[in-house]
Amino acid sequence: MSDREKAQELIYDAFELEGPKRYKLAREALKLNPAHPDGYNILAEEAGSLVEAIALYKQGMELGQQELGEAFFKENKGHFWGLLETRPFMRAKLNYAQANYDLGQLQEAIRHFEELLELNPNDNQGARYSLFIAYLDNNEFVKAKELLDHYDDGTVQTIYNRVLLELLENEFTPLAGKLLKEAQKSNVIDYITGKKKLPAFTPYFYSLGSEEEAINYVQDHLHIWRKIPGISEWLTQSRKKVKS
Repeated sequence: MSDREKAQELIYDAFELEGPKRYKLAREALKLNPAHPDGYNILAEEAGSLVEAIALYKQGMELGQQELGEAFFKENKGHFWGLLETRPFMRAKLNYAQANYDLGQLQEAIRHFEELLELNPNDNQGARYSLFIAYLDNNEFVKAKELLDHYDDGTVQTIYNRVLLELLENEFTPLAGKLLKEAQKSNVIDYITGKKKLPAFTPYFYSLGSEEEAINYVQDHLHIWRKIPGISEWLTQSRKKVKS
């Protein structure tokens, strides 16, 4: 095998491991192919700070972009995820965008989330969910609504985000109540109001309509819901009206 092929095999092996062995294989892979984005993605996991991690994500993203080349981007924009060779770069770019968001660098995060959707409109990575949150944090409500309308997938994320957006823009309107009535098919409200306590850790996997999906949603969006004065009381009263 070529060095690039050997590096890829080491990365595949690293994906199956945890701890020091995982990082050792990533380093060995980068010796064989210094431009492999997944090597940097893995090493960022053991970084001592988010600032160190973001530097590794950026390095992997930029090297991956150079490796693919400008012509490749022009030719394949719109269906990137369907091409296996793009995925390490796409993972690094998503990690970089999310790390920027976590550091409060909203404009940079939004730019990269948007670029991910341009490269892969099918959004196999779920970048739209993080982008929606970033839009709200940045008070870009028009863009947030356009994003919801474009990806109207009927998930808990979309259903409750329609309620959230209406509340942020227009407060406790009849439309907000109507949207909430349509949304009350999960335990999201119990977690927002504090009736149920959120677990310390985010569930890694979840199925549609599951308790884990509700937990994931609230953990990501709770800080925005809490910006609305009187939200817990309104949610509680609205739920009582539905049950009565």
